[in-house]
This record gives sequence, structure tokens and C-alpha cells, in this order.
Amino acid sequence: MMQSYYINAFLGAGLTIIFIFIDYIRKYNTDRSQRRLFLAVLAAAFAAVVSDCASHVFAGMPGPAVHYGLYGILSFFLVVQNFAFYLMFVFIDYFAYRDWERTKKILKVLAVIMALYIAAVLANLPLRYFFYISGDNYYTPAKLYLLRLFISYFPLVLSFFEVIGSSAQFKQSQIVSIVFFGILTGTGAGLDVMLKNSCLIWPCFAASLLYIYFFIVQSDSKLDSLTGLGNRFSFNEFIDRLSRAGSKESYSIVMIDMDHFKAINDTLGHLEGDNALRDMALIIKSCVRGTDFAARYGGDEFILAVKSEYNVEKLMERIRQAIDNQNEKGKRPYRLEMSYGWDIFTTGLSSGSASIENFLDHVDKLMYQNKMAKKNAVL
Repeated sequence: MMQSYYINAFLGAGLTIIFIFIDYIRKYNTDRSQRRLFLAVLAAAFAAVVSDCASHVFAGMPGPAVHYGLYGILSFFLVVQNFAFYLMFVFIDYFAYRDWERTKKILKVLAVIMALYIAAVLANLPLRYFFYISGDNYYTPAKLYLLRLFISYFPLVLSFFEVIGSSAQFKQSQIVSIVFFGILTGTGAGLDVMLKNSCLIWPCFAASLLYIYFFIVQSDSKLDSLTGLGNRFSFNEFIDRLSRAGSKESYSIVMIDMDHFKAINDTLGHLEGDNALRDMALIIKSCVRGTDFAARYGGDEFILAVKSEYNVEKLMERIRQAIDNQNEKGKRPYRLEMSYGWDIFTTGLSSGSASIENFLDHVDKLMYQNKMAKKNAVL
């Protein structure tokens, strides 16, 4: 009876992970680093589900082969379970910062921790301080069982403090997703510890992965595939939400155009043109606040939306300074330059698609005037 319960619990979790993996592997994800991390989490979680299920299915069966087989299965489970939880923490950190260099440093630390943990699990086979298999072939916790639990579930606690300590790096929707993941997974883990034989951690973990996967798919549809900023669709959605707002809110809308972008493409090739767009996007990301909106509007144009109480000229000065700093380093065969125009959009006063289009056309003309003024100043 209990074996049927275990199989049903693990089957549901395993199938959920398989369906997510199959669907995600077929999709084009704009962020390859995020894609690799999430697929690694799915693979580790599936391996953990299968090995945990096998340990429960074979538990209590007679014979020395089962006895030694359970040691191997459970040792493998302890390793891949930790891979799933620790990689999930790395994924959440990357989810917040989108900084692959930072992520590589975390992965190096993780590699050391996992190497030490694998050595500890292997040493458990003769020393039996984490667990041992009883004479009737059942898993039995040993004296360092609580330490093993702490090592395994520490990433969940770490993820919670990551959200609290780096809340400025997260969007509200990301915080909701991560908090939901932590609550659901933590509840399953807590019930497993208290009830010992509940096997709820993996159904809860799989449900959490499914929720985050839906968030990823929804987010990817609103991202520009080259720069990782919002795309035209996300901006249209944002501006439509503003236009339909019941209360009056004012935003400074900034249109940015990269100067001499065609020359970069024509003389250096489209690969360097793409690099220039990515560089510009990275500079914008590094300068805007979490409450600001940034998107690639199309071609070499970017658009920002900043609440009017913030000084938009200070923001543009930060972007100009960041561009100058990059140009001074001379690491690229081109120089980044920009022109921009901006004005204030107030919800409630400007409504309807025609009014929004007129407003954006107005801002675009201001940007073009800025571009022409710079050209005339050079002549």
C-alpha cells in the first residue's frame, strides 16, 4: 500500500519535470545562460526523483543484493538532490542579477562544496554517519542525519535571504515567483522531516518548477532576443497599461537612438553591430533603477519610461558617462554615441491609441532634433 503511494507521488513529480523539460528544450530561449541553468536543475531534480523512488520501492525487499544496492541508490540520491537544490539557488541568483561572471564565481564555490559533499557521502558507506541500511533493508538515519538535512536544504534558506538582501535587483513578479517556490518547496521539505514518510518534497518541488517555468515562458515572450531588454511588445503592453490606468500618473518617456550605427554595420560588419547593440543595452541596464522600464524599440532605438518624480536628465547623464567610460577603454573597434529626446506622459490626460502614437511621434521628433543639433555643432 505504501509503495503504491510512493510510486504515485514520484510518478506525478517525475512526469511534471519531464513535460517541462520536453517543452522547454523545444523553445528558443533568449538567455542561454538561464536556459542552461534551468535545464541543469530539471535534470538533477529528475535524477533525484527517480533514485528516491527506487529507494522506496526496493526498501524492505530481502537479499544482500538489495542491501548493497540501496546503499548505492541512496548515496546517488543524496548527491543529485543537493545538485538540484544548489543549482536552483544559482538559478535564482542569476535570475536576479543576470551577471554570468558572478554566476561563474558562485559555480566555482559550488563545485568545491559538492566535491567535499560527495567525498562525505562516499565516506558514509563504511562509516555510516549519515544513514545506514538495517538488516531488513530499510533506510535508517544515523547520528549526523540532521547535519545532512541542513546541508541539503541550506540553499532554500539561502534563496530566501537572497531575495531579502537583494530585493532591489528583483522585479515584483520575480519576488512573487521565488517566494512561492520557497514556500511550496519548504512546506514539502518540512512535512517530510516531521512525518518522515510523507514524500511530499518532490511533488512540491516539481510544482514550484512548473510555476517558475510558466513565469520564464511568459517573460521570454517579452524580451528582445539580442539584448535581453524588453521588446516592442513589452513596451506596447506597458504603455497600454499606463493609458488605461484609473489614476493619473506621470512618466518621462525617453527615446534613444544610437548615432553612426549604420556606419558600424557597413564598415565592421553585422557581428560588431550586434555587439554595439548589446553594449548599449548593458549600459542602459546598469544605469536604470528597478522601477524604470527599458526596452529595445526597434533597430538601433531604445526606449525608457521613468517616473516623473525622478530626474530623467540625471539618468541620461549616468548613461552618457557610462558610454564615455566604455569608449575610453578602447576594447571595441567602434565608439558608442547616442541622441535622445524625452517628454512627460500623463495617464488620464492622454488616452487612446492615437494619442499614444502622437506622443511617441512627438518624442521621436525631439530625439531627431537632438541628433541634428549635434551634427550641426560638428560642421
